[in-house]
Amino acid sequence: MIALKFFGCDKVMICDFSDYRLGIAMELGFEVCNTGKSDFKTAALKYFGEAYSPFGTAVKADIYLDAAGAESILDMFIELGTIGSRFVSVAVNKAIRSVDLLHMTYAQQSIIGSGGYFPEDVRDVFSIMSSGRWDIERIITYEFPIDDISRAIETAADADNAFSVVIKF
Repeated sequence: MIALKFFGCDKVMICDFSDYRLGIAMELGFEVCNTGKSDFKTAALKYFGEAYSPFGTAVKADIYLDAAGAESILDMFIELGTIGSRFVSVAVNKAIRSVDLLHMTYAQQSIIGSGGYFPEDVRDVFSIMSSGRWDIERIITYEFPIDDISRAIETAADADNAFSVVIKF
């Protein structure tokens, strides 16, 4: 799953391969794109608009948030990220990645891990969550006690039937 945000407005797009999870995101009022069925660049340009990049057309989104870890998400960011955009990885992925540092340098892009949020990012998340615009708890599709952690992990891995799984201690 990838989420994109443009700071100048409240535009957020959720991208995923799972129609199930995208359906929930759509119910919450988010723009969605199934990147397995639709062209991401076309959908993102239509929704966010076009921005300048030293390498051509860029998507006018400031943050790319990767919660999936698919290699293609980082590639999309490098190709379509606008000047000054950030890539935030919250996905657990032990694969070694290659990045085009020349491209990132010219575009003044940055990559940060989920342990390195900027204070303004945290404020944005709290603002989004407390705005009441979205029923954020709707993304919790299952809750399990800690004693049932194996089943919780198996359920969470089922993208066609689970969005977010909470483990209660």
